[in-house]
Amino acid sequence: MPESGIIWPLTLALAHSRQTVAAVAALAVACLATLYAIMPLWSGLLLITALAWFAVPGVVLAFSLYRSQPGSLVAALLCGAAWGYVLSSLVLLALWATGSRQLTMVIFAPIVATLVILPARRLAGTLDLPAFTRADGAACALLLVTVPLIVGLPFSHVGIDLPEGRAYRAYFTADFVWEMAVVAEVSKGDMPPRNPYYTDDQLHYYWLMHLLPAVEHRAFGDTPRLDQLLLVNAFWSALGFVAFLYFFVRHFVDKPWAAALACVFVLFCSSFEGTERIWWHWSRGEAALPFLRMLNIDAVTSWIAAYGGMRVDGLHRLLLYQPQHQASYILGMSAILLLHQARNLVRVGLFLAVGAFVAGSMLFSSFAALMLALMAAAQAAWRMIPARQWRGMVVGATAAALPMLAALALIYGLGYVDTSGGNLVVIGLNSLAAHNAFIVIFLSFGPVLIGAAIGLGLVLRVQSLNRFAVPSLMLALSAVFYFFVDMPDHTYGVGWHAGKLAFIALTPLVGVALQGIGAAQGSARLIGAALMTVVTAAALPTVLVDLYNTQDVWNRGNGPAYRWTVLLTRGELEGLDWIKGGTFKSARVQIEPTVRGRDTWAYIPAFAERRMSSGLPISMIPLAKYERATEQIRQLYQSTDADQAYHSALRHCIDYLVVGPPEREAYRQLEPLLDQHRDLFVPAFRNGTLTVYYVPHDRAQAACP
Repeated sequence: MPESGIIWPLTLALAHSRQTVAAVAALAVACLATLYAIMPLWSGLLLITALAWFAVPGVVLAFSLYRSQPGSLVAALLCGAAWGYVLSSLVLLALWATGSRQLTMVIFAPIVATLVILPARRLAGTLDLPAFTRADGAACALLLVTVPLIVGLPFSHVGIDLPEGRAYRAYFTADFVWEMAVVAEVSKGDMPPRNPYYTDDQLHYYWLMHLLPAVEHRAFGDTPRLDQLLLVNAFWSALGFVAFLYFFVRHFVDKPWAAALACVFVLFCSSFEGTERIWWHWSRGEAALPFLRMLNIDAVTSWIAAYGGMRVDGLHRLLLYQPQHQASYILGMSAILLLHQARNLVRVGLFLAVGAFVAGSMLFSSFAALMLALMAAAQAAWRMIPARQWRGMVVGATAAALPMLAALALIYGLGYVDTSGGNLVVIGLNSLAAHNAFIVIFLSFGPVLIGAAIGLGLVLRVQSLNRFAVPSLMLALSAVFYFFVDMPDHTYGVGWHAGKLAFIALTPLVGVALQGIGAAQGSARLIGAALMTVVTAAALPTVLVDLYNTQDVWNRGNGPAYRWTVLLTRGELEGLDWIKGGTFKSARVQIEPTVRGRDTWAYIPAFAERRMSSGLPISMIPLAKYERATEQIRQLYQSTDADQAYHSALRHCIDYLVVGPPEREAYRQLEPLLDQHRDLFVPAFRNGTLTVYYVPHDRAQAACP
């Protein structure tokens, strides 16, 4: 009967629809629970609405590029949200640079960005995508549930108020607290932003990712709190990155479920470091848990002296701490995918788009963009050299260079790069990467390498290696950077970027392995499934321990160079709030950076939102000038003569001098000395924890900015 011929397809379609609805519902519940854990739900939804509005230009762009392809709407949602944030942020930057500081910019920026990208529609019909279906919607929605599972509990404990004060877990005090300082500084409105760690200097950092939260913080003040606002942005960014990761992997893996599971595997099963430590303690008859709580588990290969190699963080940490790098990776990989999708590379418009994506990547994370730009160039050469498209290569390279040169000019104009020091990057064998390389790489990448090796075997068996040129080139160049590039002032920076891009490049091969095991029959399927199960069990402890430690704000022990949890006491919070409300926004408020070290290096810029005359910012290079200036500040705190201390404070343009518990313990003579000379150091605030002294001077006469 004719009717029976349509019953089965309709049944399948209905089943897929139900699966998709169930998956989306599960994702919505998980996201709402995460937002509620971070901040009041309605405030969180308001911020998410603004972020969704910022995503519109990217979704429009992606749909315009892929509208002739099956499942173009699904594809547009997967990659477009991240693109939109970038496009809207660039327009927001242009409005900010013209002096506009109103919150209404958040409304107009996406509209302008959407109009600007309309010419990109000309590339429609020249790009080939995988056929995205409803099955992709269900698979990706379930994959995205992993984001709340990874970030939900850690984010809910960032800046958590406990009876004894406000707690910030180590790891977050490096990246997240730094973001707080950047947003606080950008929100002041100076263009370009000033350096809160050095007198009369620009902020040498890629701060574009933080412009939207800076606009919101400027408009909303402390409701919501700055850390809550940034956590919502980080949560949205993590969702966008994982969605794009799935979009990337599906170009090389045919089955949606295999692509999604490969992403889950790489996020949760990145290394054997956790199992190695558990085995090490068990073999000595020791309980492992007390030691694991006191260990940076995802850095065993660098922390443990027996290995002493390059530190590589798992991909899950990218979701926790580094939204600016997520954006940069997405843009750079988008350029690479355009070259992979294009039917014909000899198109000026294509290379302009490729260059524009790389240019955007440069504005969000400059070093990562360098790696991704070379990967895009390698992909173009891989396709064009065998076809002898020499003229097309020259024309294409010229076209791609135009937006990249514009981005480079903007980078220097915004002061991203500090040219006052020595070499930022050194080429040559990286001794740290070469040390114990085999065992370090096996521990850091082992589970993913095993899965990828199975996938590579299947690829070679069907002779489809050319299809995997993109991940192969990405992996090869990641290895080159890992072993032959170094950043002297940021020892592990190369490992962080090269490692994460290597994980991304290996994910499609893991997907092929899972797809092949699922399609196998008999003993081959049983052996493959058993092997992946064993590898998963051996790999899970690293991420599980890491996620436990990341939220463990009750651990008050000391790490090798910092406390595991930084606790701002009630007295400190009162003093920091006074500084934020009782001093002018451009005031220089000084602590002694040396005695505070890595614990509270961003104490004043992040929590009091004021600049210092000198600090030790661990995220800015080169460090030499900060170290020299900080030594002079240390001499000020060592002063035994009030006049000498006063003139030193004037010389460094210090408006307020802070004495807290670390300064009080290290320099016992200072506070009594300052109290005896109230004409030079006026007590402006004191509560038993923090003392803040105003340094009176005629700013018109002082050589201060």
